[in-house]
Amino acid sequence: MKKALLLIVAALVAATLLGRWMAADSGYLLVIRDHWRLESTLGFAVLALILGAVALVVLTLFLNLLWNAAEPLRATRRFRLRVARRRLRSGFILLMDGEPEKAERLLSAAGRDGDWPLAAWLLAAECARQRGDAEALERYLDAAARCRRGDAVAGLMRARFALDEGRPDQARRELQGLAERAPGNRRVQVLYADVLERERDWEALCALLPRLRRALGEQQAARRERRAWLARLQHLGQKPGFNDAESRARELRELWKAVPTALKHDPAMVARYAGFLAQLGEGRRALQLVRDQLERDWDDRLPPVLEAIDDLSPDDLLQTLEKWLVERPGNAAVLVTAGRVALKARLWGKAQNFFEAAANSSQSATALAELSRLYLALGDRTKAAWVLERRVAELGGSLPALPLPENATQHS
Repeated sequence: MKKALLLIVAALVAATLLGRWMAADSGYLLVIRDHWRLESTLGFAVLALILGAVALVVLTLFLNLLWNAAEPLRATRRFRLRVARRRLRSGFILLMDGEPEKAERLLSAAGRDGDWPLAAWLLAAECARQRGDAEALERYLDAAARCRRGDAVAGLMRARFALDEGRPDQARRELQGLAERAPGNRRVQVLYADVLERERDWEALCALLPRLRRALGEQQAARRERRAWLARLQHLGQKPGFNDAESRARELRELWKAVPTALKHDPAMVARYAGFLAQLGEGRRALQLVRDQLERDWDDRLPPVLEAIDDLSPDDLLQTLEKWLVERPGNAAVLVTAGRVALKARLWGKAQNFFEAAANSSQSATALAELSRLYLALGDRTKAAWVLERRVAELGGSLPALPLPENATQHS
């Protein structure tokens, strides 16, 4: 557009200069050939040449248009394209109507002769899949992959078919190659991430996250990243056949170094990591992590980590929990944790007080269960039964209204 505008401006400037020059002196032109003689002003001769040149260009374009319309090969090509478009349209309608065999014949012909072969080959592949013809399906997908910009689309279709047929390994191999060849293709990256998540290959998913962030955007990728790292910690912490607690704790610490900085302040992430450290005998490190995180941002998922710490004195842990209760009185998570730590310290009275306070403050189901168990252990079956009845009464409020048998005493 800019080039055309500059060309028009230049032509106008040239015409203006030429007009002024011709107005100053029209000039004289004489052409003699044998007995033929032509006299004219120079301005008229220049104008005639310009008009003749324009007429020649217009005539040339018109003749070229006539030749294209009359030339046999081009006419045949246009006819074949029109037929291919009709076949593509008819094949698509037949496929939607549930007639894949008829649709496949039309679509494969449209793929060979049409000007939009990618759509035709992909629809033909769907027909072959519905018929259960694996050989034809691969042939159509290979043809689609050879089309312009067809590699990623055909690969995606092959991967989706493999997933639908319960072959995630084949889908993963296909998507892995596509993800490397098309790092900016959003659909490829997302489907590859879905397959990795389905197969629980958290390490590969974490490695994919930088490309996934470019394809998805920061917000969606951050959710995937958090879920992947939480699962990766869980997988390592619960690794089967791993009896050496020190080695497992060392691996956990190495993995924690690789966790993104933003996630190291996520309460759920800290609670999971600290919980596994506590179970593996690193209670002091776990306690420090919980303290640091709670100072930054309180979260009720963190205090229960102290229940798993066995290598520190329960009395010391109780002091920490009681300090938190001063800051947050009536917090059910801290009260239940304090009650369980008090049980470890064999402080039955304290444990009972903590559980009762938790049950009264939030009607915690966990607190009621712990309180009932403690009453039974202390031999107070009446209180234990009363706590259980209280829990059942709480549950009864959420049950639907249904007919029930009458009380047996009424029948008597």
